[in-house]
Amino acid sequence: MKKCILINSPIFWDAAAEGENYLSPLGLGYIATYVEKAGIQVEILDAVKQRKSVEDIVKYIEEKQPDYVGINIFTQNYKLVKAICEQTKVKCEWFIGGLVVGSIYEEIVKWNLKNRMNIIIGDGEYIIPTIILDNKKVEPIKKIENIKVFRVNAESEFFPRDISDIVLNRKFFHDEIIKNHYGEREIAMVTSRGCIYNCAFCGGARSVNGGIPVRIRSEQSIVNEINDILKMYPEVKSIRVLDDLFLSNKQRIKQAIHVFSEYPQLSWRGMAHVLSLKPNLDDIDKLKGANCRELFMGIESGSESMRKKINKVGSTGDVIEVAQKILQEGIDLKGYFIYGFPQETEYDFQQTYELARKISNISQTTEGNFRTSVFQFRPYHGTKLYNDIVSEKGIVHECEFNDIISKFKGRNQFNFDFGNYSEVSDEILNQYIIKTQEIGEGNA
Repeated sequence: MKKCILINSPIFWDAAAEGENYLSPLGLGYIATYVEKAGIQVEILDAVKQRKSVEDIVKYIEEKQPDYVGINIFTQNYKLVKAICEQTKVKCEWFIGGLVVGSIYEEIVKWNLKNRMNIIIGDGEYIIPTIILDNKKVEPIKKIENIKVFRVNAESEFFPRDISDIVLNRKFFHDEIIKNHYGEREIAMVTSRGCIYNCAFCGGARSVNGGIPVRIRSEQSIVNEINDILKMYPEVKSIRVLDDLFLSNKQRIKQAIHVFSEYPQLSWRGMAHVLSLKPNLDDIDKLKGANCRELFMGIESGSESMRKKINKVGSTGDVIEVAQKILQEGIDLKGYFIYGFPQETEYDFQQTYELARKISNISQTTEGNFRTSVFQFRPYHGTKLYNDIVSEKGIVHECEFNDIISKFKGRNQFNFDFGNYSEVSDEILNQYIIKTQEIGEGNA
């Protein structure tokens, strides 16, 4: 029987520190499920969860001698994945995928590889097993020596149009239950793919993923998966919905209420958007009644001018109104903030900080609590801001780890620096990141 290893790629050259925040690689889990259905022996090597270094991964591949190796890639670990692929000497066939590959495949085809590689742009569940079973059946969009590029868009026969039909075998994950922010045993799931918005900094933006429609699972398929989770892990007390945007409109809000009302033993957390909740404020109490424990919201900036530049729809007034209602109903709120956008000034920084403080002050008088998750701007391949930076400066700075903002436990994987593109010094940028993060830590 042929063997396949799917690698959840590392973020660090050396083994990751213990205690890092972790999310199961659900995308690889779906691919593993369908590779196994094709009669291939498959396993997931989770370099993040298992704390594997680049050297560890190469040694593991050499020891296991697989026929096929798949790996995901991100903007921040491009060099690490390149090193893994180039340093592997054992004869095997590579698959590489991830949101970013559609923007960087022209670079990947230049890698110095000893093995064949298949670059998959788009969903991999159906096309990867097909390539393994019959390489000649699938026509690449590009071929250079031993590297082929395949695109799975809405016109492809391998495009999963109805993701309700796709199943996930969780046996491939390594101890996927985590202790969440509340100390509850939590597991993650996905109920949709894609996002309806077009933020200029986001790798999941519509413009980056042209031709790929947002797909939403049926209510019954979501219920079936929750039932499977509880059967497999009866100790689970919380579900984290990992959709790019879970509560995207009124229909999805109703779906969440209807589904989770059937599971009083479970709390749940997921991403919402200010404009999906603003017209539906009266439904927020129903979300609380359906056991919603915490909502995540990408606030990003408190500067109206900067929000326009990054195409972040909704005003700061909308943010405050929605945040206040969420907190008043007793649902906790986690706000995501970004500092260091191109042309951003210290005045913009201060407006963002004041917005975070304002929401925090509101939470002092409500049942719901507020916390922050703060990042330095990172230009992701294919996004509008990345392309603007390349057009203006000709290059994006290489990825480096930022020790200065790494004082918060479990956040090392988020503290990468691709350069400071704002109008503010590194010192002041770091100060704002730290003091805004401290709002969520209860230290400010």
